[in-house]
Amino acid sequence: MKKFFSTLLMLAVMLTSTVVFAAFREEPIPEGVELNKYQTLAIALPMHYKTEATEPSTNEFTYIILDSSVKNTKRTIISYSDIADKIMHDTGIDIISLEDEKSRKIFKENIAKYADAYILVTTANNNKRTQFFFEVFDSKTGELLYNLSIQDRMIKKTSKDYGRACDDFYKKFDLATTKQMKELEKARKKARKNND
Repeated sequence: MKKFFSTLLMLAVMLTSTVVFAAFREEPIPEGVELNKYQTLAIALPMHYKTEATEPSTNEFTYIILDSSVKNTKRTIISYSDIADKIMHDTGIDIISLEDEKSRKIFKENIAKYADAYILVTTANNNKRTQFFFEVFDSKTGELLYNLSIQDRMIKKTSKDYGRACDDFYKKFDLATTKQMKELEKARKKARKNND
């Protein structure tokens, strides 16, 4: 009987862990990409359309992504509005007044002047739960550097919970960077040792 309860408890713990870990899906970092080289990131206009009254608008969401960076990363994060101001100053084009598709095109054409990479957040929010896709792209090449998706049943369609998803992104991104730096240093040490 004791064995039965301990087995039952172990299964419950495993199932709970699976549910928690299933909320995040991190794609492997492309070969040759060193995340630590990207220290200045800009926030792109999110691919987000408000479907419920409790959700933030696209504009509000850009500020949530920025606010979350203050407490969760040491990287320099540039707001979408600051990038829009820089583009306006340099080109005379006001991307904020343009349709989203045209705005994104001009953003991509100019972003390399202002940041190493940019963060694009896409939401799939037409179901009960919102699924978040956080992508980090190289500003010069457009190469995808990092990709994290989050679908957590605890995240509701509110500004506060959208902020929690952003917090998770910055923490995971910095953790992936630290882990990769350790692995690269280990590989370099091993290569130096083999060459001696």
